[in-house]
Amino acid sequence: MSHTFVTPDSLLRDLDQLRGDHSLPGVVWAAAPLDGPLVAGASGVRRLNHPELLTVFDRVHLGSCTKPMVATMLASLVPETLDWTTRLTQVFPAQELHADHHEVTLAHLLAHCAGLPAFGDDVDFKPAPARRGSAVRQRETFARWVLQQPPARPIGEYGYSNAGYGVAAVLAERLTGTPWEELMHTRVFEPLGLDSAGFGWPGRKHDQQPWGHLWRRRHVPHNPQGRYQLHAAIGPAGDAHMNILDFATFARAHLRGLCGQGHFLSPEALTALHTPFRPDIKAGLGWGVTTYRGMRASTHSGSADTFLAFIVVLPDEGHAFVAVTNAAGGQAEEGLSSILRHLVSAFTTAHVG
Repeated sequence: MSHTFVTPDSLLRDLDQLRGDHSLPGVVWAAAPLDGPLVAGASGVRRLNHPELLTVFDRVHLGSCTKPMVATMLASLVPETLDWTTRLTQVFPAQELHADHHEVTLAHLLAHCAGLPAFGDDVDFKPAPARRGSAVRQRETFARWVLQQPPARPIGEYGYSNAGYGVAAVLAERLTGTPWEELMHTRVFEPLGLDSAGFGWPGRKHDQQPWGHLWRRRHVPHNPQGRYQLHAAIGPAGDAHMNILDFATFARAHLRGLCGQGHFLSPEALTALHTPFRPDIKAGLGWGVTTYRGMRASTHSGSADTFLAFIVVLPDEGHAFVAVTNAAGGQAEEGLSSILRHLVSAFTTAHVG
């Protein structure tokens, strides 16, 4: 899909200054109003110590900003294939599950209330089954194993978990007979025209794409062909990539839906995604949801330690925002937050923390 966008010189200059102030290799950003062209820009380099400049057409890794996209895919299957109240025991044989998981639902998984461990570090996977077979088989094996373990916390209590999204993807795979990657393409990427979308590190399959940077007392380029690859079991939690224009288009689809102007998802599905699962937590289904001065905000951040991404949807202000840097650790979070704050304040009255 071809995107129409503009890049105001003054905004580009200000955001590039913030990038330099925080020693970020590169940054891409975009603001999406309800209608009209996107506002987008890029600065810095694709990889430190290499001259190629980062552009708005380059693919960047989204980390856990994949979660709102997976929740969107699952919402597109409701109610024909599954429901938010679909229980694990409706998909897995009850005897294969720890008894405490029997009442866990799809909504529990997407709201991080299913009692599953975080699986945010490599060490968390040491007791898990070895990676064997296709990605689908690895996810299936992992899901069956993790659901046999006792919950890490009471069901219904909030605890951020990448494993929950891996299990949710397996539910969809079992019920549709289709890998989650294909479901993402057919039910989210293609309908929204997100032609640059894919999975894994951007530079792994595409030459001349940006590299991420790990923090080793300084930012060090991460070879996308190297040993560090996300486990297939949590790919649905954080392993999508796309360019910033497509990322902004995804954000705008939710913005328009929340403003009653979109037809990509039903109003009922949007309400479920963007409403707190419980009144006492700030988690919807795939989104962090909160209010400021009585206005709604849906957000997410994502990093797999090589890139860092933010998405913010402000329906009552009529704008959505995305920003990504090809670095993590060090000053990356502070730097990208300052860039996002400046970007959001240029178009709305909101303040990003």
